[in-house]
Amino acid sequence: MDVTVTFVGPLIEFTGQRKLRFPLPEGALYGDLLDDIDRQFGDRLPEPMWDRKQRLFKKGILVLGSGRDLDFRETPLIDGEEIKIVPVLGGG
Repeated sequence: MDVTVTFVGPLIEFTGQRKLRFPLPEGALYGDLLDDIDRQFGDRLPEPMWDRKQRLFKKGILVLGSGRDLDFRETPLIDGEEIKIVPVLGGG
């Protein structure tokens, strides 16, 4: 199965990619995708965005799949799913 990830905002600078296809095994979970992101980019993602120990995005980063938020590592992915990873900008 394949999913496509679009990185938004400063994540493009940290990953060097705007859009990237991830080939994953059949039945892959969101956690499998996070593990791949960690292998490829974990050392480049800043601590306020990426939890290196748990291999996941921290609060303030939205991960949006096909009509759903991806919040839990155990969430099954959908073959061909388009996923956006978006930093939430604060202001006031």
